[in-house]
Amino acid sequence: MPFDLRTNNLTGVAVIDQPAGVNATSSNFIDLYTYAEKYQPELIPQLHMAHGKGKITGLLRLVGNEGTYASDVIRHAEEARLHNVLKEVVVATPAATSSTFTSPTNHNVRVNDVVKISDGLIEVQATVTAVTNDTAFVASNDDGTAFGLTGNVSVLADFSNSWEKETENYKVGRRWDPLQYKNHTHIIKEVYNISGSDMVHKSWVMTPEGAKWYNHEIEKSSNLFDNKVEITHNFFQRKASGNARGMNGVVPQIETRGNIANEYITDIEELSEIARRAKQQGTCREFTIWADHTQMAHFRKMLAGVNAHYATGGNYGLFNNSRDMALALDFKSVYIDGCTFHFTPWTILEDPTLLGAEKFLATSLACLIVPTGNTYANEEGNTVTKPYLSVRYRGDDSYNRKREIKIFGPNGTAQSKDAQTTEFLSECLNQVIGANNFFVVRRGVFYS
Repeated sequence: MPFDLRTNNLTGVAVIDQPAGVNATSSNFIDLYTYAEKYQPELIPQLHMAHGKGKITGLLRLVGNEGTYASDVIRHAEEARLHNVLKEVVVATPAATSSTFTSPTNHNVRVNDVVKISDGLIEVQATVTAVTNDTAFVASNDDGTAFGLTGNVSVLADFSNSWEKETENYKVGRRWDPLQYKNHTHIIKEVYNISGSDMVHKSWVMTPEGAKWYNHEIEKSSNLFDNKVEITHNFFQRKASGNARGMNGVVPQIETRGNIANEYITDIEELSEIARRAKQQGTCREFTIWADHTQMAHFRKMLAGVNAHYATGGNYGLFNNSRDMALALDFKSVYIDGCTFHFTPWTILEDPTLLGAEKFLATSLACLIVPTGNTYANEEGNTVTKPYLSVRYRGDDSYNRKREIKIFGPNGTAQSKDAQTTEFLSECLNQVIGANNFFVVRRGVFYS
C-alpha cells in the first residue's frame, strides 16, 4: 500500500495548520463534540463513547429526546391506575355471609359493585350492599355461604357488577385525578483560566464554515463540564432550602416514585422478575440498562446460557430497528419473557474518581434501567405523547442555554488582565414521565 499521509487524525478531525489571515477568537472556537455534531455526525458514536462524556444524555441526544423550556419549573400530570385494589382490609365478621370491610385507604366502591376478595388462601366474590363511609363498606358473599376468610384481605374494588332488568344506573360516576409532577431549572457552570502567553497552544480544523480552533486544556475542561452535566441529570438531589436548589435527578425521582432493588441481577430468573414488574407497571417492553463492571459480568454469564433467539431476537426500536446500530453504540441485547433489554457499561459507575471510588463500590448503583419509546402525559390540559426520559434546556427559537461558552482575554472579549478565561454554562433539567417504569438497582443492601 502506498504512503498515505492523512488529512485527519484518529478522532476524524481534519487537522490543518493555522490559516493565514485568520485569528483565533471566541466566534471561531469549537470543541470536538460540536465539530462532529455539525460537520461529521458519523463520528458522534465514537466521541459519545470517548472521554466518558454524555453516556445517557448523549444517547438521548442521538435519538432526539431533547427539547427546550421557558419557565423555572416544568410540570406534567400522569393518570393513576385504572383499577383500584384495596390492601390490608379488615373483615369484621369473617364467619358470616355478610360483613363490614374496613380499608386503610378510601375504597371508592358503590352499592351494587361486585368485588373479588383474597386472603392468600381462598378467593371470594361479594356484592356491596351498603357504603358506611369512605373507608368502610358492607358486602355479602355471592355464593350465600360464610366468607371463611383468614386475617386481613386484598379486595379488587373494580371487579364487576350485576343488575336486574329496567333498573337505574349508578348515581355517581368514577373520577381519576391526575398526579402532578414537576422539576426545576438548574444552572451548571465551569471555568478554565490560563495566562495569555500560554494560549499560543492551539489546533486548527477546517470546516464548511471556515477555520475553527480548539485547545487541549480547554477541551479537558469542556469534558469535565459535560461529565458534571451528566452526573447532575442523573444523581443530583434537589436541595431542601436556599436559592440555588436545582433539579431532581433521574435517580432521586425513581427512588421516590419508581422501582428500587438491592444487589446485583445475577441470573435470568431475576431479569424475568424485572420483566414481570415492567408488565405490571405499564406497556413499555424495551429497556436500556446502564451497568457497572460487575453487573455487566453477570449479564455476560446470562447470555452464555441462553439460545440465539433470546440473545438476538429482541426489539431494536430505540435504534431505528437496527441491531447493528445497537452494537455500534456498545449495547448487547437479550429478549426475556416479552421484554427486550439493551445493556451497556456506564463509565461513571466504574471510574475510581467518581462512583467507582472505594466506599461508593458498596453503596452506589449496580445499574439503572430506563424504558425506551414514548408514553402519555398531560401538559396544560392536553394529552400529549412524550418520551419516558428527556433532557430539556432553557431557551426558545432565538436563544438556547444548552451549552454556552464565553471566552475572555486574548482570543475573546477584551479584558485588562493578561490571561484568558473560558466559561461554560448550561441551564437545564430533565423530565421523567412514568417513573414506575424505571428501575434503580444498588450494589449492596441499600434500601430497607
